[in-house]
Amino acid sequence: MVNVASILISSSEKYSGKSSLCTGIGMILRNKGYSVGYMKPIGNMLVDVNGVLSDEDAEQMRRVFDLEDEPKCITPILLTDNLAHDALAGVDKHFDKTLVNAFSAVSKDRDVVLIEGTGGIGGGAMYGLSDPQVSSILGTKMLLVTRYDSVYAVDRILCDIELIHDPEMLAGVILNEVDESQMSYVCELVVPFLEERGIKVIGVLPKDSTLRSVPISEIVEDLHAEVLAGSEHLEDLVDHYLVGAMEVNAAIKYFRRTPDSIVITGGDRSDIQMAAIEAHVKGLVLTGNLQPSAAVLGSADEAGIPVIIVRGDTMSTIGRMEGLIGRARFRKEHKLGRMVDLIENNVDVDGLLSTIGL
Repeated sequence: MVNVASILISSSEKYSGKSSLCTGIGMILRNKGYSVGYMKPIGNMLVDVNGVLSDEDAEQMRRVFDLEDEPKCITPILLTDNLAHDALAGVDKHFDKTLVNAFSAVSKDRDVVLIEGTGGIGGGAMYGLSDPQVSSILGTKMLLVTRYDSVYAVDRILCDIELIHDPEMLAGVILNEVDESQMSYVCELVVPFLEERGIKVIGVLPKDSTLRSVPISEIVEDLHAEVLAGSEHLEDLVDHYLVGAMEVNAAIKYFRRTPDSIVITGGDRSDIQMAAIEAHVKGLVLTGNLQPSAAVLGSADEAGIPVIIVRGDTMSTIGRMEGLIGRARFRKEHKLGRMVDLIENNVDVDGLLSTIGL
């Protein structure tokens, strides 16, 4: 059904780097002179944009690629509670027609369309909209991205392949965020193991601190937080978060092992707050809308450590932080440039383009 080149970028799990790869590949295609379209068929990260529901990833792509397509074409299906209820009740929404019509709109006058999958490869299956099902409906190939956190990533890939009924549908696999210490192991053992089983590995991307890090100012914005101290250091970069919920002596050792971190703890835990300041962490996020003591704020200001306060509890704040730190959100131009460099140096881009007909 597809009359322009296209690829669906899928993943084994959330936060595998799917969006950043989609953005980087799109920029490389544009630099080669191709007109690039984008769609995320199923919006699962809902945000309010001027009173209209949209998807966070889709909005990022609209900004990066200056897309003028209507939001309902870029993300035609939004995973709302009503949608889930209708699916469980057996209401047929004719999503195949919805997807085909949306694709036709975003592919008009384009050389290639990048299609971003939903969460993990099986996300949306209850609606008949898992990534392989969407790929089949649109007649496009899939690129599978897996975060290599351990050798168990191989198990995930093999299980994911079982969900793709037609082997010809898979354009290849990219192993992402490989730790430097594991790079030789992955290239010498993991890649040959997969390729012996007919799984083409088209890229192995190293873990990169530039992509994982976010400025504290972005954390403040994302958490709708109030800055209480250290405002002159809000552009300091953070690439880990730690949860302060232990005994003080253990906390200091814990914090010192990961210095480029921000610590999440209750606003009433002044002992943990002072321990974090003593360990020279990058910042403090205080939960529960509880004001810290003047001594904590004074010590933080003197040490140049931002202290921010949020209304949410610790668990909900951790959930927001998981979606923020480690994701390559391209609010900063240097991140986008770095992602392009990583792809060009570590992915067989020409082979991928040939596979999808460019």
